Amino acid sequence: GRRGSPDPRYQRWIDMYGSEEFGATVREVLAVADELGPWLRPGERDRVRHHFRTSSRYEWMFWDAGYRMTGWPV
Repeated sequence: GRRGSPDPRYQRWIDMYGSEEFGATVREVLAVADELGPWLRPGERDRVRHHFRTSSRYEWMFWDAGYRMTGWPV
């Protein structure tokens, strides 16, 4: 069956993340990042890479905590 939330507020949020529109937005943002990346100086590129990796880790930890039904470790 379908998984989600019985609470409409959360279900709208879940639906947004699973939508094609959200996927398209993510692809657009990644395309902009790919386009601008070569123009960054090495120090700027390192800083952007660090922030991207940190935000990706937090995103993974957020979803993993929900999947495992654990508390937020940070």
